[in-house]
Formats: sequence, C-alpha cells, structure tokens
Amino acid sequence: MEIVRRAVDAFNARDTERLLSMCDAEIEFRSAVEQKTYRGLDELVRYREGVAAVMEDFHVEDSRFLDARGDRVVQLYRLVGRGAGSGVPVSREVGALWQLRNGKLFKGEVFLDQRQALEAAGLRE
Repeated sequence: MEIVRRAVDAFNARDTERLLSMCDAEIEFRSAVEQKTYRGLDELVRYREGVAAVMEDFHVEDSRFLDARGDRVVQLYRLVGRGAGSGVPVSREVGALWQLRNGKLFKGEVFLDQRQALEAAGLRE
C-alpha cells in the first residue's frame, strides 16, 4: 500500500518525475470521467496535462488505502479542484483499484462510486 500512498503524494505535489518513477513502463490507467484508458508513461503524462488544462488546483484528499489481497490496493478518496477559468469548485468522492507489478503501479481504474471500487476488488464497505 505504501507505493500507492507515495504516488498520491507525488501526484498532489505535481512531481511528475517522482510519480513516473513509481509506475511500470506499461502502466494502464482508466479514467472514469472520460471512460478512456491511458497506456504507458507518455499517455499518463498527457492525462495529467489534460486535467490541468481544465481544472485548477486538482488534487486528492482524504485517501484511505485498503489491502485488496495480493498485488492490489483500493484507494477511496475525494477529488478536489476548481474549473479552469470558471473557478467553479469540484469535489467528489471516488475510488480506485490499483494493481502492482514488481513493486510499481501497473494498472489503475477509477470508479465514480466508491462501492464500485470495493466490489471490483471483491471487498465490502
């Protein structure tokens, strides 16, 4: 679970180099909002840049990390930010299921409902 926690810290700090050092070169990340899967480190960077273009101060708060057995971790958290230009506040509780490979983030899928993240991992609230 510690690698996911450290990756979240790097994400919030906008430390792309540190974040990428914790990711497998073949990482796959599925965004719930866009319903799109980003593959590889370059696409992960493009995802983060795309979010930064439409959201200001985009970050993660109140993360809870749950061991989903083996190489999987569930992260329950709140996405927070403001619309770029509009300043409209955004705050939503979501969840993610992370899979590790060789101690690095390998697959991540975000769910707009925390219960869905738990169910995907075979866990309950």
